[in-house]
Amino acid sequence: MTEIFKMPDIGEGMAEGDITSWLIKVGDVVAMDDPVAEVQNDKLIQEILSPYGGKVTKLFVAAGTTVEVGDSLIEFDGDGSGESVGGQEPDTVAKKQVSETSSEKSIVQIETVTNPQAETMVQVANGHVLAMPSVRHLAHEKGIDLTKVVPSGRHGHVTLSDVENFQGIDETTEIDAQPVIKPKETTVMKNSVSLSAPEPLREGRQPLTPVRKAIAKAMSTQNSTIPAVTNFDSVEVSKLVAHRQVFKAQAADDGIRLTYLAYVVKALAATAKKFPELNASLDMATQEVIYHDDVNMGIAVSAPSGLYVPVIAHADQKSILTIASEISELAEAVRTGVIRPQQMQGGTITISNLGSARGTWFTPIISGKEVAILGLGSILKEPIVNEDGELAIGQNMKLSLSYDHRLIDGMLGQSALNYLKQLLVDPAYMLMEV
Repeated sequence: MTEIFKMPDIGEGMAEGDITSWLIKVGDVVAMDDPVAEVQNDKLIQEILSPYGGKVTKLFVAAGTTVEVGDSLIEFDGDGSGESVGGQEPDTVAKKQVSETSSEKSIVQIETVTNPQAETMVQVANGHVLAMPSVRHLAHEKGIDLTKVVPSGRHGHVTLSDVENFQGIDETTEIDAQPVIKPKETTVMKNSVSLSAPEPLREGRQPLTPVRKAIAKAMSTQNSTIPAVTNFDSVEVSKLVAHRQVFKAQAADDGIRLTYLAYVVKALAATAKKFPELNASLDMATQEVIYHDDVNMGIAVSAPSGLYVPVIAHADQKSILTIASEISELAEAVRTGVIRPQQMQGGTITISNLGSARGTWFTPIISGKEVAILGLGSILKEPIVNEDGELAIGQNMKLSLSYDHRLIDGMLGQSALNYLKQLLVDPAYMLMEV
């Protein structure tokens, strides 16, 4: 009997997704719950499982196609016409796919940086190497570029044994566990010095990766629909710098990397509780403001394939050390490709940090259904006038607060920023906000 598998809803409120790659082909015999495709939605790449068992007789769309929930994907045991003569898709299928988002198979797979000349060595679908998250994690630990590993798994998947047995390539060396391609060397007879030829400039056209397409779509939507205003400010944080210096070693003994970002998360969470509009959402369809009881702090993390925003849940209820520990764990999960979809959901306000890149002021774009985002810049030594009216050297932290002007006016935005600065001036103030 012919069965048609339709695109399920694999996330909260999902309307569409990209088929980044097929894990099966026409003629394959598939068992129920076998992975059949990788789907990209809102920066997440996850496998979808088949609700049917049988022979694949038709794939309705090509890899790289955007499909809506309910669109036909696969025909089983048919004649290739795509005309369903069986019953409807079981109601349990959608629930099954949603439940899989919390399983190991739904772990986000972040694309590794690839060498375009090496793509002929492995099977790549839309620039995406076929490998499970555990394989990607092992490859990251070993500093192995997955595009150079010859796959032995089903449908061109790279397996754990492929990575473990990988011998490397003569032209590849490892620096800090990152694969680096040695440029070809040319010897020039000038003072007996051997010079390396410069790498060629990147030219031509390349398709956007699924992650970059999701980022482009989200940023375009947010920037065009939200009338955002950004307030720029700085705060003198010499006491905060001294506080961190005292407790950094103690935190390290407990395996925690204490960063300035952890202090800012705590301070912004307290600010969001005092100014609840910063932690709200707007429902323009119903003309309502949605206030959130919990402060779930999004932290923008950069990965080779793009920007991800994992969430620290209930940040207002956690200590600075707990927050610091979670920041490290989430950032590592993003960079090693094992971040889970549920770890990137439910954010109510976000921080984007350019301080580590020596950035100062910038205009961060508001994320998702939120109404505010804080841009965190560097701490710079600059001339200040101290409390005694004397010229001195201070430690100035750069802050950029962007907010939705439909809900938050300039006076409210600056008042919230002033309160945030008060907390950052002296970490002792944060003790009153626990």
